Amino acid sequence: MRITLIGLFSLFMLAGCASGSRSSDAVAAKQPHAECTVCKANADLACVDIPVDGSTPTYLYQGKTYYFCSEECRAAFAKNPRKYAGP
Repeated sequence: MRITLIGLFSLFMLAGCASGSRSSDAVAAKQPHAECTVCKANADLACVDIPVDGSTPTYLYQGKTYYFCSEECRAAFAKNPRKYAGP
């Protein structure tokens, strides 16, 4: 009985890993991502990892392009880029 329950549990775990969300994960993995340095500095972990596309707010600072989750974060970075860009 115990072995049967363990086997069923294992089967359910494997079935959960093979759910339909894998296809959306594959698409998301192909899209470039960046970190919103303002959210990272403010410990807003929900917005740190952002997908990058043509509409993603950006700011060029010391030859490096920074990406942001919103125009508000971009504006905060523009006011004080040294605070968010790091050393």
